[in-house]
Amino acid sequence: MKSQTKKIVETADGSSTLYMETINEYYHSKHGAVQEAKHVYLKNGFEFWKSIEPGKKRCNVFEMGFGTGLNVLLTYLAHLESSVEIHMQSLEAYPLSSDVLKGLNFNSFLPNIEHMVFDKIHTSSWDKRIKISPEFTLHKIHQTLEKFTPEESIDVIYYDAFGSRAQPEMWDDSCFTKLVEAMSPGAVFVTYAAKGSVRRALDRLGLTVELVPGPPGKREMIRAYRQL
Repeated sequence: MKSQTKKIVETADGSSTLYMETINEYYHSKHGAVQEAKHVYLKNGFEFWKSIEPGKKRCNVFEMGFGTGLNVLLTYLAHLESSVEIHMQSLEAYPLSSDVLKGLNFNSFLPNIEHMVFDKIHTSSWDKRIKISPEFTLHKIHQTLEKFTPEESIDVIYYDAFGSRAQPEMWDDSCFTKLVEAMSPGAVFVTYAAKGSVRRALDRLGLTVELVPGPPGKREMIRAYRQL
């Protein structure tokens, strides 16, 4: 993955993503990068968690796959409209170069984005907790999931690894165990995937698993949660 050449492409909603031709993989949906991330991770992840835990004032979010930083950026923007303090961990084994990031259009595409926030997300140090705002802490972790061990409870999991065709090792049962075990009561797990093997793995780990409507271009996706 580290040596793959990445090409910037415009997706159907006008937002950009990256494409790796040698493995035929996009970082986001070609049907719309921003609308996919909002639907999968914000609507069915963070917003769904708030509906389960309306009284909670702090949310610990874990993301598998920092990638372009889009999910972090959208979660940051969501926290501005809520009364919830967010502490977000984002795991990435192969960070993108600054040259690649310069070509992404999220700064200009998203309305009301604060000046330099996207740049701050990317230029913040790895493996340190950084205050992006008084109510939003980001901890980017330069590590593989195999070597990562959660050190605190998790309220929302964004599972955004590359697809099983490109990275089958990221969809093995063993990948989910340590994350699910760290989920607090009422915690939510979301992914764009709808694979039966993933649903069964999460069910075996004690989560309530649902297939819900997916973003444009995808009929279904997985949302799972731990009962209160």
